[in-house]
Amino acid sequence: MKIYFAHPSFDELQRQFKKTFLDKITSELSKTRYNNDISIIDPFKYAPDVEGSLEIKLEMAEAIKAECIRLLSESDLIIALTDGNDTGTAFEAGYAYAVNKPVILISREDCSTANAMLLGAAKAAVNNILDDEQIARLIGLIKFFYGVWKASRKNPQNN
Repeated sequence: MKIYFAHPSFDELQRQFKKTFLDKITSELSKTRYNNDISIIDPFKYAPDVEGSLEIKLEMAEAIKAECIRLLSESDLIIALTDGNDTGTAFEAGYAYAVNKPVILISREDCSTANAMLLGAAKAAVNNILDDEQIARLIGLIKFFYGVWKASRKNPQNN
């Protein structure tokens, strides 16, 4: 199962959050029997940060959008960070919702401050995501969606 992590990563605070979050979730997933079946996709590994240059952003916008749509299409679950009101994250979550992929919202503090449409598109929301109990809750949600994903791939004659 592929999990797309929708998030801003344009300043040092956002990049540090991303590193801490990915380290925690990867560590917790490694303790489960699903570890080898679940991968997390960070779109920033596939598309450059172009926010520092309007010229480059305009030149690369179509290619970045196409790459992120490709990654979203290949994903089975989307985790979206609501902090910072990032329009790219909202676009990714909206696209995922439109193509019937489950979205889980996360926040460093409180997901309820997100846009109402984003809240309405989500299957679940996890606040205070860097808290160990909340990471455990997110892992539980991932396990649930993994079970749904796995069951949807079973061949009826193999039941």
